[in-house]
Amino acid sequence: MLGINAIIGAGIFLTPGAVIKLAGPLAPVAYTLAGLFAGLMAVVFATAARYVTTNGASYAYTTAAFGPRIGIYVGVTHAITASIAWGVLASVFVSTFLRVAFPGRDWADSDRLLGAKTLTFLAFIGVLLAINLFGNRAIEWANATSTLGKVFALSFFVVGGLVIIVVGHVNNYGTSQAVYEPTPYWLLGVVEGGTSTVSSLALATIVALYAFTGFESIANAAEEMDAPERTLPRAIPLAFVAVGVIYLSALTVAMLLGADQIVASQDTVKLAAAVGNDTFRTIVTVGALASMFGINVAASFGAPRLWTALADRRVLPTRLSRKNRFGVPMVAFAITAFLALAFPLSLRFDIINLTGLSVIARFVQFIIVPIALMALARSRAAEHAAVKRNAFTDNVLPIVGVLVSIGLAVSFDFRSIFLSAGNPNYYSISLVVITFAVVPAIAYRHYYTILRRTDDAPRAC
Repeated sequence: MLGINAIIGAGIFLTPGAVIKLAGPLAPVAYTLAGLFAGLMAVVFATAARYVTTNGASYAYTTAAFGPRIGIYVGVTHAITASIAWGVLASVFVSTFLRVAFPGRDWADSDRLLGAKTLTFLAFIGVLLAINLFGNRAIEWANATSTLGKVFALSFFVVGGLVIIVVGHVNNYGTSQAVYEPTPYWLLGVVEGGTSTVSSLALATIVALYAFTGFESIANAAEEMDAPERTLPRAIPLAFVAVGVIYLSALTVAMLLGADQIVASQDTVKLAAAVGNDTFRTIVTVGALASMFGINVAASFGAPRLWTALADRRVLPTRLSRKNRFGVPMVAFAITAFLALAFPLSLRFDIINLTGLSVIARFVQFIIVPIALMALARSRAAEHAAVKRNAFTDNVLPIVGVLVSIGLAVSFDFRSIFLSAGNPNYYSISLVVITFAVVPAIAYRHYYTILRRTDDAPRAC
C-alpha cells in the first residue's frame, strides 16, 4: 500500500496525451517500459537499504559508499529534485483547479508572471503551509483523502469507460495512429539522430516515467519495516504490478474512447478528455483533484525535511532545521516553496517540460545509486559483513539500471529547458546553474569549513 500510494499521483492523469502523441498505438508499451525501469530502480534502492540502515536514502547510500564528496552532491540535488517535483504537482493542481472552478476564464492557460495562475499558486502554497501548521493529523487526513480520491477516480474511469465501450461498441484506438507524430532523436538535444519509432518510443517512455516517480520513497522507510531484506523484494514487485495494471487499464480504456481527443485536449486531466458525458468527466476530474491535493500536502511535508536532514548532518547551515512552535521548519519550507514556484515560472508553466525536467533531475540518483550499491556489495567493512550478497540484485540490476538511465538521460531534449521560442531562457538557465552548481558548491564549502574548524579545535587529553 505504501508503494501504490507513493507512485500513483498526478502523472497518470497528466501524461497520456503527450505519450500517445509521441508513441501512437505503442503508448501502452511506453508505460510498460517506464514501469519496468522504475521497478528495477526501486529494487536497486531497496537492496541498497539492506547495506545502509540509516535514513536519507540516496544521500545515505552514496555517502556510505563514496564518502561525503559525492554524497553531499546527491543529497543536495535530491532535495532540489523534491522541490521541483512539488512545483510540478502544485502547478498541475492549480491549472486543474482554475479550469474546473472558472470554466469561462482562460486563467489556467495564462503564463504571465503576475497573472491569476501565479497568484493562485502563491495562495495554494499558503494553504499548504497552514495545513502543515496543524501537524501530523492534518497530513494523515490529506494522505487518506488523496488515496481515496485517486483510487475512486481511476476505478470509476476504468469501469465506467468499459461500460461505454461494451454497450456502445466503441473502439477509437485507431485514432492514436492519426495523431502520432514521429519525433527525431536528439542526443542531449544537440546532435540529431534521425526519426524512428524507437526514438519516439524512448521519448514517450521518459514522459511516461513521470507517472511512476515516487517509488524512491518506498525504500526510505526500510529501517521502520520488519525484515526489510525479505519484505521489500516481495512488496515492491507487487506494488508495481498493481500500479501497472491500473495504469494500463486506464490508458487502454482512454485510447478506446478516443485517443485523438486526449491528445487534442487542453485540459490538465487528459484521461477525462475522451469522455462525452459531462457528469462522468466531472467525477473523474474531481477525483483527480483530490488526488493531486493530497499528494501536494505530502510533498509540502516531505520535501522540506530533506533540507533539514542535510542541515542536521551539518552539510547545510543548521538554521535550516530550526522549527517554530508548531514543529514546521520554516526556513526549509521557504526554500522548498521558492524552488517549487521558481521552476514553473521559469518554464512558463509548461507542464510537459516540467515533468520532463522533474524526471531528468532524478537521473542523478538513478545513475549514482546503482554504482554505490555495487561498491557497497564489494565492501568488507564490519557494518556490511553480515549482509547476504546476491549477484543478481547487487551487480546485474545496478548495471542494467545505469545503462538504461544514461540512455534515457541523453535522449532528453534539453533545449526545451534552456530555450524559449528559439531564444535563450536566461531565467531558466540561471536557475538551473544556481540549483545544480551554486547550491552544491555552497554546501561543500560549508561542510568542509565546519569540518576544518572541528579538526582544529583543541582536544582533551
